[in-house]
Amino acid sequence: MGKWKFVSLLFAITLIASGCSTYGMDRYLAEEKSIDTEKYAYQDENFTYSLDGLRTLTERFRLEELSTNDINTLMEEEIKNGRYNEIIIYLRHLQDEDAEEAASYSARYLEALEAHVERMNEPSEPLVRDAVQLMKQQYELDPEDEERTIRYATLLIHSEANVEKGAELLFDLETHIEEMEEEPGYELLLALAQAYYAIGDYESSLARYEALTSLDPSDPTNFYRMSKVYAAMGDTEGERNALTQAFEPTSEFLGQYGDESYSLYKDYLDTSIE
Repeated sequence: MGKWKFVSLLFAITLIASGCSTYGMDRYLAEEKSIDTEKYAYQDENFTYSLDGLRTLTERFRLEELSTNDINTLMEEEIKNGRYNEIIIYLRHLQDEDAEEAASYSARYLEALEAHVERMNEPSEPLVRDAVQLMKQQYELDPEDEERTIRYATLLIHSEANVEKGAELLFDLETHIEEMEEEPGYELLLALAQAYYAIGDYESSLARYEALTSLDPSDPTNFYRMSKVYAAMGDTEGERNALTQAFEPTSEFLGQYGDESYSLYKDYLDTSIE
């Protein structure tokens, strides 16, 4: 991590700030400057990216006719497609070039950081530190905001930066909602199920997954997540039943096409729950 320097507080605050105006991209077309990856990529073995992919994305984002909304939409798509590290590099570069414009994509920057943490088996440690710092700032702006609390707590748990604190935030939120005589929504239930699993309270985790499957019985991913909880408990029968329900939507197809299609569907489920 030796080459890495922490992003300044000014960078954090500016990049977090939201913006919605459209900014011209003409000057980029004139300058056609390449991005210095030594400076803007995390110098960490767990932060990988495609230089060609970065160049392609940069060329697309610099097209003159694209509005801020267009670019935000493109970035959302690219993050979903797995190019979150390239987005991170591009936005760190843009922050130095034009902080006001970079603020227009602050939401995408946070999403890209979250995607890295959630999808990488071993996230980049310096990136995790920055992601937690930025998400903490967002949370502290309005600690009563449910979405901010869930996102911050989930990041703490998934990154393993502070599992206990993340779980505590979610449990307190659940208690607050119960005191208000309300029911937790889908996102909170999912976060709670994962939090209870992370601290080893498997029964409570299963109870939240049961609630999720009641809300949406057609979603196989929650049954698949349940199978992992049963496996951690050593309950092979429960694991088998949950897996059967997870694979039920495609059972006829899998029976017809065999093991290869089974592996493909399992890969799909694994990707879906990341």
